[in-house]
Amino acid sequence: MIIGLTMIVLPVSNWAAAREWYVSKLGLKPVHETPEHSFGEYTLGDNGAAIGLWGLPKGYNVLHSDGAKNVAPQPYIEVENLAASVAELKSKGVEFDVVLDEGDYKTARFHDPEGHILFLYELAGG
Repeated sequence: MIIGLTMIVLPVSNWAAAREWYVSKLGLKPVHETPEHSFGEYTLGDNGAAIGLWGLPKGYNVLHSDGAKNVAPQPYIEVENLAASVAELKSKGVEFDVVLDEGDYKTARFHDPEGHILFLYELAGG
């Protein structure tokens, strides 16, 4: 089922500035970028690990009603077969609130008991 941890996605308020910092200061290399969606994936080296930078959409509410910020890092767990993995976890009582097929990848979002967001992730052809 699980292949490994693909990346950690960091929500950012200014995608272009965050991208510049991670690329110029830390030397991360772009793997996939969609500036029109304020998203990019950047490698940390040769081990396949990556950091994703997600620019929060304009008007995105990052605060809960109690004032806590909802911008925690989000792990992406790569799986061989998203549909099969979702079905298996559903059989164990895990609830998914969003399942997307973006063509070159598929994701399924769920939450742990503490409310942390996690994603299952399948690359096209996976």
